[in-house]
Amino acid sequence: MKPQSILVLLVLVVLALHCKENEAVSFPWSCASLSGVCRQGVCLPSELYFGPLGCGKGFLCCVSHFL
Repeated sequence: MKPQSILVLLVLVVLALHCKENEAVSFPWSCASLSGVCRQGVCLPSELYFGPLGCGKGFLCCVSHFL
């Protein structure tokens, strides 16, 4: 492989890792802004599931009431 090709590949990998790292930061809402709770596994029957929304890996954002 040419040195230029290796450099381009390395830059693309670094950019991909940087974008993946800041994925949750770029989303404007978080679980706390919706008055939600991060739960591991499943939400309670009285709660709505809003996806990960800034919770850690394996945790779900559960909101008991919206608005």
